[in-house]
Amino acid sequence: MPSWDDVRVFLEVYRAGTLAGAARKLGVDYTTVGRRLRAIERALGTTLFERRADRFLLTEAGEEIRAAGEQMEEAALALERRALGADRRLAGLLRVATTDALAQILVLPALRALHERHPDIRVNLLTGPARLDITRREADVAIRYVRPPTGDLISRRIARIAAAFYGSSTYLAAHPAPLAGTSLRGYSVVAPDEGLRTWSRPLPDARFPLRSNNMSTLVLAVRLGLGIGALHCWMASQHADLRRVWPAEPLEYDDLFLVLHKDVQRTGRVRAFIDALEERAAEVAPQVEGRTAGSA
Repeated sequence: MPSWDDVRVFLEVYRAGTLAGAARKLGVDYTTVGRRLRAIERALGTTLFERRADRFLLTEAGEEIRAAGEQMEEAALALERRALGADRRLAGLLRVATTDALAQILVLPALRALHERHPDIRVNLLTGPARLDITRREADVAIRYVRPPTGDLISRRIARIAAAFYGSSTYLAAHPAPLAGTSLRGYSVVAPDEGLRTWSRPLPDARFPLRSNNMSTLVLAVRLGLGIGALHCWMASQHADLRRVWPAEPLEYDDLFLVLHKDVQRTGRVRAFIDALEERAAEVAPQVEGRTAGSA
């Protein structure tokens, strides 16, 4: 009978499609994953995957195991979350997911305050655009721009992030800003990946030489003169070579949400982090909302 550890190996190989991908998720070497997968197949007396080129595809037997394995996973994760939810200690490991930029202005200062108050809380800070699965315990808490659908995840808005269109001094000297609402024919625009954000301002006839899922990359692209771009004001204000394209136009806003699973909301270290995060969010609200001279 496969153990829960065996089921985890099987499911991660199924999801990643490769031994290397499964190994990264499990935090082990890919040879270890291959060895354990062979041991599971020997114990069950069946082949779970077909090896096609560099991909692992489920066999019919593997598909039957997958359904049972996911049920086992769901039960194990629910048990872990409930155990964590009952943990009132101000100690232990906390996984926090956010972006690089938000780590700079919001999360790391909050973690400094958290560490000063509760030095036995250890934090694994996971930054990047990938949206980690809180239900599967890939993170305990996330700070996201997108509110999840209602269900087992709970969320609340913790900040509003102001944004506007900027260009470098050099670019705007060569391409004077057009009148608001007019065609952008002849202008280049660097923009977030499609689906990450929708701006209310239409950009008719603009060229899009670059899209990125990283705001720091977009800021640098605008500074290098690749085009104008919609940037978060608190980031753009740090660079004297950036100018608002339409300074008289209203700012845009992104809502920022704190997201966690309902089972862990009363965990001691989770509550302590939320308190520190909300304090930091209140402290920087004038800056990130574009209400200070330095963020306009």
